[in-house]
Amino acid sequence: MPDLYTFGEAMALFLSEDTDSVIDAKLYRRSTAGAEGNVAVAVSRLGLHAHFYTHLGQDELGTAILDDFIAEGVDVSEVKRVPEFSGTMIRNPGTTRPVEATYLRKGAAATTISPADINLGMLHSSKWVHTTGITCAISTSATSAVEFALTKARKAKITCSLDLNIRRKLWSESQARVVLEPLAHDIDLLIGGEDEYLAIFGENDPKRALELVADRGCKIAIMTKGDQKIRYLINGEFGEVTPPKVKAVDPVGSGDAFTGGVIAGLLSGLSAIDAIKQGSVSGARVASQFGDWAGLPTGVKGRTDPAIIAQLTGGVQ
Repeated sequence: MPDLYTFGEAMALFLSEDTDSVIDAKLYRRSTAGAEGNVAVAVSRLGLHAHFYTHLGQDELGTAILDDFIAEGVDVSEVKRVPEFSGTMIRNPGTTRPVEATYLRKGAAATTISPADINLGMLHSSKWVHTTGITCAISTSATSAVEFALTKARKAKITCSLDLNIRRKLWSESQARVVLEPLAHDIDLLIGGEDEYLAIFGENDPKRALELVADRGCKIAIMTKGDQKIRYLINGEFGEVTPPKVKAVDPVGSGDAFTGGVIAGLLSGLSAIDAIKQGSVSGARVASQFGDWAGLPTGVKGRTDPAIIAQLTGGVQ
């Protein structure tokens, strides 16, 4: 029985190595990226069973992506290979200039995901169903799949989460609001950046934005803002968590690491606040290294190795 069921687009990531610009780079390192897959790997690294579903092309990149997940212990047994190409992202590391990503994903394999692809047997046997706004952005059929999965999870009383995750290169804020605002209700865990809460719910006061989401039936609402304080509302209680301070070398993927750490913590029985603290450790560790999966902490039964926590927090939790 999976602890986590999630689905979305997984991409081949080509990260420039010799310069901080794709324009003049000649050397690249390939890895795998994509929000939901990142969360699945984060949960798997912490010792839980994660099932990830996607569509990959019948190409060598698709095989490489699949092999990466298998090496991480993620269950990808139901991944479908389709005629469309595997999605790809090319970007610079962002050491001396802002991160700039080029996407090759319009019409890619994962855009063909639809409600018919959601395995209800697998979903109903899972403890947690995770979705993101990115899957909604890639196609209308994928949007329908997210809506379908969340509806089925709610009806079956399976814990579910939604990460707003607006990707502005894929759609506009107004388009995202039309799709995501109706989905963001009766969610056990809703996560988003401060700017994403504003874009989707039209509220720029953090506490009021979280209260608005709570009024929509979201039990745990979390608002992030890079390496700054994480705000939350849990059962009407507003609070903040200060994430560990690290030298951030690559923020890409740190948000997914945070989400994975929180989900794993809650699945392990941690309190919501302690799960948020665990997520902050995962996010900080990934931000301190290059690549979406590099730095993801390891652990047992959903809880981070105490030595890793001590390393980042100086023993203070």
